[in-house]
Amino acid sequence: MKYAFRAGLMFIFTFGLTNAAIAQAGGDTTVPDSVTLKQVVRSIAANDSSRTGMEDSLGIRISKDALPAPVTATSTDSAVLDVRKNIFYLYGDATISHEDLKLTAGQISYDQATSNIIAQPTFDSVGGITKRPSFAQGSETVTYDSLQYNFKSKRAIIRNARSQYGEGYVFSQQVKRNPDQSIYGWKNVYTTCSLDTPHYGIRAQKIKVIPNKVIASASANIVIEQVPTPIVLPFGLFPITQRQRSGFQMPSYTIEQQRGLGLTNGGYYFHFNDYVDFLLLANIYTKGSYNVSGITNYANRYRYSGGFVVNYAYSKTGENYEPGAFTQRDFSIQWRHQTDPKARPGVNFNANVNIASNTFYSNNSYNVNQILQNQLTSSVSYSKNWLNKPYSLTVGARHSQNLGTGEIRLTVPDASFFVSQFNPFENKNRIGAPKWYERITASYNVVAQNQAFLNDSTFSLGTLTPADFQNGIKHSLPVSANYTLLRFINVSFNTNFTEYWLTQRQFRYFNAAEGNIDTIAERGFYAARDFNANVSMSTRIYGVKLFRKGNLMGIRHVITPTVGAGYVPDYAAAPFRYYYQTRLDTSAQVYYESPYAGSIIGTPGLGQYGRFASNINFGINNNLQIKVRSKGDTTGTGRNITLIDGFSINSAYNVAADSFNWSNINIDFRTNILNKLNLTAGARFDPYSRDSETGRRIPQTVMSTGKGLARFVNGSISMNAGFRSKQNEGGEARPVTTVRNDEYSLLMQNGGYYNYIDFNIPWSLNIAYGVTVNRAFSRVSRRDTSLIDQFVTFSGDFNLTSRWKIAFNSGYDFNTKGLT
Repeated sequence: MKYAFRAGLMFIFTFGLTNAAIAQAGGDTTVPDSVTLKQVVRSIAANDSSRTGMEDSLGIRISKDALPAPVTATSTDSAVLDVRKNIFYLYGDATISHEDLKLTAGQISYDQATSNIIAQPTFDSVGGITKRPSFAQGSETVTYDSLQYNFKSKRAIIRNARSQYGEGYVFSQQVKRNPDQSIYGWKNVYTTCSLDTPHYGIRAQKIKVIPNKVIASASANIVIEQVPTPIVLPFGLFPITQRQRSGFQMPSYTIEQQRGLGLTNGGYYFHFNDYVDFLLLANIYTKGSYNVSGITNYANRYRYSGGFVVNYAYSKTGENYEPGAFTQRDFSIQWRHQTDPKARPGVNFNANVNIASNTFYSNNSYNVNQILQNQLTSSVSYSKNWLNKPYSLTVGARHSQNLGTGEIRLTVPDASFFVSQFNPFENKNRIGAPKWYERITASYNVVAQNQAFLNDSTFSLGTLTPADFQNGIKHSLPVSANYTLLRFINVSFNTNFTEYWLTQRQFRYFNAAEGNIDTIAERGFYAARDFNANVSMSTRIYGVKLFRKGNLMGIRHVITPTVGAGYVPDYAAAPFRYYYQTRLDTSAQVYYESPYAGSIIGTPGLGQYGRFASNINFGINNNLQIKVRSKGDTTGTGRNITLIDGFSINSAYNVAADSFNWSNINIDFRTNILNKLNLTAGARFDPYSRDSETGRRIPQTVMSTGKGLARFVNGSISMNAGFRSKQNEGGEARPVTTVRNDEYSLLMQNGGYYNYIDFNIPWSLNIAYGVTVNRAFSRVSRRDTSLIDQFVTFSGDFNLTSRWKIAFNSGYDFNTKGLT
């Protein structure tokens, strides 16, 4: 039940409810320790203008010591008045509001005699704080462990306070708060980290906070992860900025050998409103160089955000009469825009544009990464997903610029439409198992691109012609189906049909008279198509052996054989003829070339000369497990242990090839020992022999020479083991800090996940060993020789303290006999 007391406290505190209650007792000396309030007392304003009217209406004289404004109090559990002690208690999510002050806590008590309020948090069954109280007045917000506040003097003592001022936070063990809202803090940390346990900060024994102005401290020390650093400040001044406002930005001075004395980053900041601002900056130098920048940021909460940066720079090196003097004009334009996914579900518009002249960064930037970068990229995209529909559309533009060569690749538009997988023959009202044709699934995708290759030195919108662009549209229709044959054989079928729409083609021929290659280009509408089909079958064969006695309960061997075939037609033959034969040099060599070579959307492949089964691939995989009896296991289920995770043999046969039909034989093995050591091994074997003189591969099988099944090509073995201690081993478990979504997104930037350090693991160690063997033909000995490489690597980390971790990694190369 929730109790609301609007200025009821004023009524009780001012009129002496205790004395009245004793008088009505008619001389009874037994006074109850507490009285539970059963009614809601409505608001009573105790200011001077309404005091007389309220005295008349109530028939009660209001004390001059009454508070000047109403007080509102609520609680979710109960409200209790201790008549003897003159103390009023609120239990359960208690809240008190007075003027611009709002106080929330798990329990609040009010002493009528002293006008003191004591606020305490909510505790769980083991004494831990489940919810910290908060104190808010104006723009100031404080969370704390306990608080004492006096309504009359408006002074407070706060313990373990966390206060926010603008974008900064102050953590204090104890705070004394004055009537003017200024505070004195003892044992403080100032930081901009919003976590309950900040990663960094400035620690000071004493501070003073003047609201809306400044935070001042005596000598201070910078701490990182609660570890002090050698950096000590004699004092600290931290301005408090509650809101942005327009104003001048003072420049800083610099000295450069080529540009002379300069004033940099001076300008004016325009704060138009909470949605748009603009910063105008300028750099000027005594030798004539200058730079002007305009920076705009815009944001509409829950809808979109972004900004523009435009730079113009005039660089002058030396005087006109000096050798090597030059002037250079540069520019750069940047635009970023991001929509909030919640603004329009299913619709998204993002932009990341970065355009600059070739010498802008080398002439104007002091950032090494910007000076050395050789590529600029931009993208603008609009995407839409239809609700409860399998359709999606993306339309965008892309830009790529090489600062070294000045080449620009501009793609406008870059559009795609996608239909996700669906069952075209599915019966919505089907009863029972689906028909074979209902298992067929299909999807559709179309891509359209228009691309131009330009140079920034000659680029002009007025000089662009259709010949400067390459364009095309590609349609793809994949179809697949999965079936079960004879209950145990899984059959998968898939085919893909692709159609290309192109607007140009070219033919190349060797000009014997001039000794060069002539290219004939044609423009128009051209279409080309390709398709392929693949089918694969697999099954599982189980071998199980059970034992009644001993710790070994059983052995299970799983064999998974697979076989597949594919078909690709010959696109150089009729009826396709997507390839033509040509000579490109003086030799008699004939080449197959596609007239659509270089298309931005691709071209049909050459194919496999019309053979039905161009490739037949096959393989077999093995898995071996045992079950053992566990000690103390009364259920009899036992424990499974995998001895071999995988042992596979794979190869393929090319029916369409006129020689070297067999592919290499691949053998792979992997297992895990005691959940600590991972072991992986692999080997490759060639079924064809080498020429004993040249070492070249010849179309003669090793088996036909009587030298075995195949020739060893290469192999490798790798082992790695990882060891780590238990979390917080030998010590008390530290609580895990909760990170908000926005803070987590910042943490993930700059490779945050991979750079994240887990201090809950006191130490860890990883060791890896690897060896590779390659068989290479030696022209000296005219035989295969083995080249062996082996190495050991190790890495790990350990906690020096609870906040500092040392990481290491190294290795040893057995060939060079040195550390890596």
